[in-house]
Amino acid sequence: MIKFFKLLILMMMFFGCSYVPVHINKDFNFQIIEINFEGEKFINEIIRNKLERNETGEKKYRIYYKTTKIKEIVSSDTKGDPKIFKLKINLEYIVYDEDKKVFENNIIKQISYDSIDDKYELSQYEENILKNLSNRISEDILFSIKLLN
Repeated sequence: MIKFFKLLILMMMFFGCSYVPVHINKDFNFQIIEINFEGEKFINEIIRNKLERNETGEKKYRIYYKTTKIKEIVSSDTKGDPKIFKLKINLEYIVYDEDKKVFENNIIKQISYDSIDDKYELSQYEENILKNLSNRISEDILFSIKLLN
């Protein structure tokens, strides 16, 4: 009987804590009214589309960012064909509130992946990787601006 009460109390403590992850709350109290960028066009468009979705809130920010993409060969086989690649995205951004620089940061995301013999399949795989990394970068930008409020 005592074990039952201990289990009951433990379950009440565990399920009653109302834990909510920080990144789950996508309710931002700001909006980005102007977005300027330069660099990699494909990456910039993905990030811009994600940032433009945030159109609610009283606080208004402008953002400028610059992206660079670096693709490196990490290892090759005996014939000299690449076996492992590393794809790195570097994003430098500045957040403005009216005409004042409020925040400046640099985000670097990278991933290593194996080569695929089919070149078309490899390019599709790399495009998918770029989309995922770009989405993660845009979420990092939104979260850092959220911390400003």
